[in-house]
Amino acid sequence: MNHDALVEACRNLALFPLPGVVMLPGLMMPLHVFEPRYRRLVLDCLAESRPLAVPQIMPGHEVRAPDSPPLLSYAGVGFIAGHRERPDGRFDILLQPLGRVRLGAEIAGDAPYRSCDAELLQDTEVDPDQLRRVGERIRARLLLLLERSGERGEGLARMVREARPGSLADGAAGLVLDDAEVRQQFLAENDALRRAAMVEEALCLRSLDPSAAAEA
Repeated sequence: MNHDALVEACRNLALFPLPGVVMLPGLMMPLHVFEPRYRRLVLDCLAESRPLAVPQIMPGHEVRAPDSPPLLSYAGVGFIAGHRERPDGRFDILLQPLGRVRLGAEIAGDAPYRSCDAELLQDTEVDPDQLRRVGERIRARLLLLLERSGERGEGLARMVREARPGSLADGAAGLVLDDAEVRQQFLAENDALRRAAMVEEALCLRSLDPSAAAEA
């Protein structure tokens, strides 16, 4: 999906809210879909080649407002890159991230799931050489952690070696940013250098943690 088509699709964006879950750029997200309204969402997105957003339910509201809980403002948007429908109608899907969005007004409609008018976020201009240098530092730290994890990290290590340094921070964020609040801050940040700094800081902390290699 090209940029203009994605901008247009975000004007009526299907929402799949989840508690404590944040979809970040650069990392595929597997989801198991069992609620009838979200099965319908999957069917609609597949039939119409529509993207969907995965906004985080505002902490503390998961139980008090189960049908329409308040949502945090920033979310990842992606498309269904793979799916498997089970005999009972449930789905296993794999989401490919497309970008970051800020949620706007919700749109009333006949569908059982929620939709909203969302703004596709754009990065501000940064110094590409500076971003490349940070990306190379991230690559070195990430490879070191993956090497410590043995065979489990070999596949990821190959991807890290081949990735462009300017995109490494977004690609690594899903691996090293564990806290949901920090992930929300990452989504809201339009400065790619600041996002890269968040990832580099998280990698520095992991390098000091003896258990980090096993978790990488």
